[in-house]
Amino acid sequence: MYKSDVIIIGTGIAGLSFAIKLAEQRPELTISILTKARITDSNSNYAQGGIASVIDLIGDSYDAHIEDTLKSGGGISDPIIVDLVIRSGPERINELAHYGVDFTRDIHKNLDLALEGGHSSPRIVHSVDNTGEVIMKTLISKTTSFSNVTVFDHRFCMELLKTKSGKIGGVSALNTLENQTELFQSKLVVLATGGIGQVYKYTTNPSIATGDAISMGLKVGAVVSNLNYIQFHPTAFVEKNKEQLFLISEAIRGFGAHIVTKKGKRFLYDSDERGELATRDIVSKAIFGELKTSWTDHVYMDCRHLKIAAFKAKFPTIFAYLTSKGIDLKKDLIPIAPAAHYQCGGLKVNKHGQTSIEGLFAIGECAETGLHGANRLASNSLLEALVFAHEAADFIQQHIDDYKNEEVLNQVQENINEKRDEISKNLVDLIKETMSNYVTIASDSEELYSAKKSINELDQLIKVHKNDVGISENRLIAENSIQLAKAIIEAMINELMKKKHVKIEQNHPKTMISVNA
Repeated sequence: MYKSDVIIIGTGIAGLSFAIKLAEQRPELTISILTKARITDSNSNYAQGGIASVIDLIGDSYDAHIEDTLKSGGGISDPIIVDLVIRSGPERINELAHYGVDFTRDIHKNLDLALEGGHSSPRIVHSVDNTGEVIMKTLISKTTSFSNVTVFDHRFCMELLKTKSGKIGGVSALNTLENQTELFQSKLVVLATGGIGQVYKYTTNPSIATGDAISMGLKVGAVVSNLNYIQFHPTAFVEKNKEQLFLISEAIRGFGAHIVTKKGKRFLYDSDERGELATRDIVSKAIFGELKTSWTDHVYMDCRHLKIAAFKAKFPTIFAYLTSKGIDLKKDLIPIAPAAHYQCGGLKVNKHGQTSIEGLFAIGECAETGLHGANRLASNSLLEALVFAHEAADFIQQHIDDYKNEEVLNQVQENINEKRDEISKNLVDLIKETMSNYVTIASDSEELYSAKKSINELDQLIKVHKNDVGISENRLIAENSIQLAKAIIEAMINELMKKKHVKIEQNHPKTMISVNA
């Protein structure tokens, strides 16, 4: 058993920022960081756009950013949390710059500020068009420089472990290199595992984004909220026989790109007067609607009218990728479609990152802080990760001495499955297919009911298969995926019933809606 003062699960911007702050403030504490792959593998690494923050107080304001965030969130964001996060932005940006993050600047050496959908002013601080990767390199270097921080890679965390007092005191993990289970004990656990994109077939998220934190939290009874609010990025590059889709940044539309049908019609203005600069939920719903009516799997992004040299200079990573795929921006339309991108809900936390379970904290995408509401405003996620990493670290460094390192109760007793476990992988693929086909931001009650029926059947198959095999990485992913799928579908059905006053008639598949008088 490995013992430390604090366990952090996840090595994205939230987890590493938290580790750095706690290691600096309390160098006598021992900190263990667990990651299911390598320290370099995280959702954060794929973040192109940047960090939304009010830098220009002449042309912009905190109040304007707050208003944009609340409007994007559909009226269910927490105004106090929104205010806290937005006003903390400049300080967190300066912190990253102090660490050595090289943000893009203009000819006057001021931070270059990009415009993205839903924002009333340019306020996206970025590093060209691969901001996440640049920030991660800096944070990884700084994190690994601390002698009191130990990184355990290739650990797939399985279960949060409780103590006799009922608090969380550790975690069990599958060491996927050594193919053995391990126990980690600590005073408290901080979850920072990122999102749930891999529950869907088509996603911008990497293969590691399997919703482990939310699943583990559900197993120990932690409160979750807003799981029905999944953000689909409207402009993922559609490629044949590919499921993890390349993300085309929100900033491209801010730069002037159009979204069009095959015939060249700009249809987004039919849904919102802001057209391409409407928020992601509006743009995604409009595209899903167009896909249904036109019986196709993609629409197009049109950049032919833009200054391509300026595009290449501003978005070199995106330009290079599209060029490598045979896209000539001067004459070609770019095939795009919405893909699962960001989980706005998650483990419910307070302003310190505390969940409803003692000893358990959550930060980053796996947490529901109250910031995003029904729809995340573009580039608010990295800001949220930085702010809540700061708030959680500040709280924990003050109160960790109140926590005891207690013996955990759970013990791993199952055998390890040394085979690839293709059955579990096939079950995961079926879950993903069901979710992408029937559980989106534009799903109706019939689609959700069909999905619920299919997912319940897959759940039974997973339970039967579990009895036949030991612990495997694929089996763990299948169990997490099915639990998340069920929770997401149930949350979406409940939201639909609340909004439209409908009742899902489960015993009448052909007549699934009855309107309440």
